[in-house]
Amino acid sequence: MPLKATLLSLSVAIIWGINMLTVKGAVGEIPPIMLTAIRFLAVAALLVPFTKVPRDKLPKLALLSVVFGTGHFGVLFCALSMLDAGPVAIIVLLGVPFSSMLATYFFNDRLGWKRLLGMTLAFVGVTLMFWDPTMTDLKLPLLLVVFAALMWAVANVLIKKLGDINTFELNGWMGLMAAPQLLVLSFFLEPGAVHAVINASWVAWANLSFTVFMSSIVAYGSWYYLLKTYDVNQVVPWSLLAPVISVTGSILVFGESISTFKIIGGLTVLAGVGVIMFRKPPQNQEQGMD
Repeated sequence: MPLKATLLSLSVAIIWGINMLTVKGAVGEIPPIMLTAIRFLAVAALLVPFTKVPRDKLPKLALLSVVFGTGHFGVLFCALSMLDAGPVAIIVLLGVPFSSMLATYFFNDRLGWKRLLGMTLAFVGVTLMFWDPTMTDLKLPLLLVVFAALMWAVANVLIKKLGDINTFELNGWMGLMAAPQLLVLSFFLEPGAVHAVINASWVAWANLSFTVFMSSIVAYGSWYYLLKTYDVNQVVPWSLLAPVISVTGSILVFGESISTFKIIGGLTVLAGVGVIMFRKPPQNQEQGMD
C-alpha cells in the first residue's frame, strides 16, 4: 500500500489498541451497560443529524443493533469490568475464526487447510488461557468475551447482507437503536448507574470521549475506507497490532500480571488469527469475511 494508507492502517491499530485500555479505565467508574449506552447515544448524536434515513435498511439495522450494539459491545464492556484488558484483547480475536466458520455457511466460502489450522491454533490458545491458575474464578467473564467475539462475527454477516451503506449511516443509526436497549438493561441490572454517571471523574469522561470520537468514528470510518480502497489482505493483518498494544499497555498502565499460560496462549491465538488473516483466497472467492 502507499505510505499514506500504511500510516492510516497503523493509526487505526494504535487507536483500537488504546481503546481497550480507555474502556477498561471507564468501566472502573461507570457501570458497563450504562457506559455502552452513553457511547452509542453520543455516536448517534454526532452522526445521525448529518445522514439520511436509510429507510429500506432500518429492519436490518435494528437486528444489527441487538447483535452488535448489545450482544457484542454491551457484553464485551461487562467482561472488561471483571477482567484484565490484556486477556480480553486476545480472546476477542476469536471473532476472526468465528467469522470464517459463518462465511462457509452463509457465503459458501471454502475453509481450506490453512484456515482450519489457524482456527485450531486460535481455539487452542484460548483454551490455554482458560487454564491459567489466575483465571480459575473468572470462567464466566472469559465466556462472556467468547460470546462477544461470536456476536462480532454474526455482525459481520449482517453488515455484509446490508449491502452498500455509508459508514456514518451504519454507525449512527445502529447507535440510535442500540442505546434504548442498553438503557433499559442498565435500569434493571445496574440500579446505581445514574449515580455513578453523575459522580464520574473527568478521567472516566475523557476515556469515554476517546472511545466515541477516536474509536467509533475516526478508526471505524478509516477502516471501512481502507477496506473499500485496498485489498482485504493488505489491510486486515494490521489489526493484529491492536491486541499487542492493548496487552503492553495493560501491563504498563494497570500493572496487570503476566503468566506463562497467558504468554503462550496469547501468542498461539495471534498465530492462529494471523494464519487466517494472511491467507490469500482465490480471486473468485468472496473476500469480505476472510
